[in-house]
Amino acid sequence: MRAGVVLLIVGAVLLVLLQVVLFGDYNRELRGLSEHVHRTEGLRNQLQQALEGHANLSKLYSDLDQRLGAAYDRIAEEQAGASATEAALRAKLRGGFRQSGGGLGLGAAPHRKTDAGAQRSTGAAKAHIYPSGHEDEECVGGALDTTGVIAAVVSVVFNRPDYLKRHAASLLAVHGSDLTYRQKFPLFFSQDGTPVHIGTQEVAQSYEQISYLHHLERVAPVVRQRQEKIEYYRIAAHYRFILRTMFDCFRYSRLIILEEDMDLAPDFFSFFEALTPRLDRDPTLMCISSWNDHGQDKFVRDARQLYRSDFFPGLGWMLRNELWQELKGGWPGSYWDDWLRQNGTRKGRQCIRPEVCRNYNFGRDGSSKGMFFSQFLEPIRLNTENVDWLREDLSYLELPRYDDDMAATLAAAKEVGSAQEAEAVAGDVVLRYDSQEHYERVAASFGMLLEWRDGVPRGAYKGVVSIRWGNARVFFAPSSNYVDPELHPEEYVNVDANGAIMRGRSL
Repeated sequence: MRAGVVLLIVGAVLLVLLQVVLFGDYNRELRGLSEHVHRTEGLRNQLQQALEGHANLSKLYSDLDQRLGAAYDRIAEEQAGASATEAALRAKLRGGFRQSGGGLGLGAAPHRKTDAGAQRSTGAAKAHIYPSGHEDEECVGGALDTTGVIAAVVSVVFNRPDYLKRHAASLLAVHGSDLTYRQKFPLFFSQDGTPVHIGTQEVAQSYEQISYLHHLERVAPVVRQRQEKIEYYRIAAHYRFILRTMFDCFRYSRLIILEEDMDLAPDFFSFFEALTPRLDRDPTLMCISSWNDHGQDKFVRDARQLYRSDFFPGLGWMLRNELWQELKGGWPGSYWDDWLRQNGTRKGRQCIRPEVCRNYNFGRDGSSKGMFFSQFLEPIRLNTENVDWLREDLSYLELPRYDDDMAATLAAAKEVGSAQEAEAVAGDVVLRYDSQEHYERVAASFGMLLEWRDGVPRGAYKGVVSIRWGNARVFFAPSSNYVDPELHPEEYVNVDANGAIMRGRSL
């Protein structure tokens, strides 16, 4: 009996020891896992609280955003019926709401969509969502009331919703800085794509101040060479749709064309307003542009300096209805901008462009796949000075005074032969070139964009291109021995890496 009890006790002890040996690590792991679960539960509770706080903050932001938008519309209505208080209310907007509003941006708040075709705003600008349309079919809408309109403004849109949000914020911040701009510059987004990119469409239709158009493609275009990108054909068709809709259907007198990847300078609309009379009365002008191809930070200084250019700049430009009536019969199937740069299209006319750009292209991703973006687009300086262009004396842009001043400047400038020599000079210098090849060599030493179109270098007027370089202003000018490049404007040579046609030596 005693022996049995002893055996039971010994067995129990051995069993305990065996459990400790076999399950000790498991028990420790189980305790550790239990502690980890406890800590994770705590973190989950903290995260839940943070999310609830974020939701409350988002709701607060949304409520405040809607109130600001409503306040903006009420002020616009009051100004429409009380012109005597216009200046005071505008000062209140500039000095009060815009500065205290911070990142909310009084003029940049998106609003809910409305039914297609419905009027979406009060005040001077009547924003609509128009039905889809094709460039060769009936109009998506009839003639609009253009009373008091300087120029309609259309932003070209495709499939980049994040870019469009940034562009819209910049556009509306500048457009909303002066309430009269609603009357003077009605805003439109025109989206391409069949089927349409839904995410971008939702963004484009979410702004009360901006009407919406959609270009519909019935049949895919046929490219002339296998290597070409079809996108360039679709872009040309979309531009034709925009120009025809705004001029032939809506009957606007002038149009400013932007793109969905542009930030705007604070004086953007003042710039175009002041130059509109000059474009209207000067038959030697084809357009007004807010862009300088050589507008990189290292090449510009004077925010008030304007130039004539034989090279069509694009990238933020204004044209008149009369020019469209002249051009629409020959509108090209692709490469519309290079077509405008051909001498046969331009017919000796120029565009006015600034030294410091009034728009900045931030779109690294696009049809050209970011070609030259880091080197030539990213370093562009966007003007930050709010120049009152209506007070500027722009008579120096008139012909023949502009030519006379240019000749006198070149005659008085010191002649140099290199970037190093120019850097050592304060004031105007001239660097003469004998051919396109010579120009490209010397311009490359400055780090400039070298492209020519139909015998015209970018930014040139009568062959003269100007940049700032240190304390000097450098004029690249043809010498007395200059030889024109051999041109083959209608000969398609090959297609470059981006799917664009190269004609002769020009891209």
